[in-house]
Amino acid sequence: RHLLGLINEVLNYAKLETGTVHYDVEDVPMRETINAAESLVAPQARTNGLVLAVSQCEQSLVARADPEKLRQILVNLLSNAVKFTPSGGRIDVSCTADEHVVTTRVRDTGIGIPADKLEVIFDPFVQVRADLTRPHEGTGLGLAISRDLARGMHGDLTAESRVGAGSTFVLTLPRAPGFAVPA
Repeated sequence: RHLLGLINEVLNYAKLETGTVHYDVEDVPMRETINAAESLVAPQARTNGLVLAVSQCEQSLVARADPEKLRQILVNLLSNAVKFTPSGGRIDVSCTADEHVVTTRVRDTGIGIPADKLEVIFDPFVQVRADLTRPHEGTGLGLAISRDLARGMHGDLTAESRVGAGSTFVLTLPRAPGFAVPA
């Protein structure tokens, strides 16, 4: 299963690089999608002694996105947070919106990322601290794929972090027209 996952990451990245990824963009309820991603990662979080919580996300928030690709991004961000947060830590997911954009934040109390590495982590095959990921070896493609998918849906993925103080990954996507912004 691990080897198949690695091969799929490389194949997904190759599709992105060649522009052969197809997006089925539709109105996607954010709370429902976040809950689905959370349920996939929650067992791993519990096993690692972490609290995983959706702390803020109005039921009415709807983004324009490909549901499968959005779920892939969220699962990747949550899995990374679990991987880099020590036992006893916390992972919070929240989403807000303005007139044009839905913003989802995945914040952890993990090891953090040095400031000079915040952009490089989105480059393919990059692992800032390979010594920390050895038990969960990967290709270093997850964040590169996630950012490319977000941009393919007219959004973006960025990171904020301080070493020792955790990281926050910020996913922005277009807000679906016709849905009110919660007060």
